[in-house]
Amino acid sequence: MIPPQRQRAFSLVELMVAMTLGLLLIAGAVSLFLSVRQLQIEQERVATMKENLRFATDFMARDIRGAGLRADGTLDLAEGVEPGDPGSGAQQVFTVRKAGMNCLGETGPWVASVYCVQDNQLRCGNDASPAQNQPLVSAVRSMNAVAVDAEGHPTWERPVALRVELELESHAGQQVLTHEVEFMVSLRNAVLAEQAAL
Repeated sequence: MIPPQRQRAFSLVELMVAMTLGLLLIAGAVSLFLSVRQLQIEQERVATMKENLRFATDFMARDIRGAGLRADGTLDLAEGVEPGDPGSGAQQVFTVRKAGMNCLGETGPWVASVYCVQDNQLRCGNDASPAQNQPLVSAVRSMNAVAVDAEGHPTWERPVALRVELELESHAGQQVLTHEVEFMVSLRNAVLAEQAAL
């Protein structure tokens, strides 16, 4: 006959060690999940910012390219792109004038689109009194626009292109990150006028 086996239970110390190890494993899994979730949120935010920035640059480029063309087909390059502050080379505000439609959807033979940064937003509006404007992109800290001539020298007298620099900010937790974007847009009508003069 086989003697009966003695049943042995876990001691209190063994149970506490097992519970502690289980809690450590659960805490590690939760920490990993939260880190992955935070990374996913940051990637979505950056992707949204890039998409908004792409929209704004495309929108501005289409508007700037047609600057200076009047409804009767004549060119007025002197008023096609105007600085907000004529005494400064780099501009925080600039105006694009052309026939057709401005950035607010208003149409006419000579309409204006005024670009500026206000309340941390890149905004576009008209030159009416009182002025109306709408946001294009949020999280924009500053904008500088520089008009350049055919040789690449800064000038607002007879520009053939406009260089726009945007400084954006994003928040990664408590840290504020800045991103700088620069793009150049040819003033199609000014380039054609330069070519015709040659």
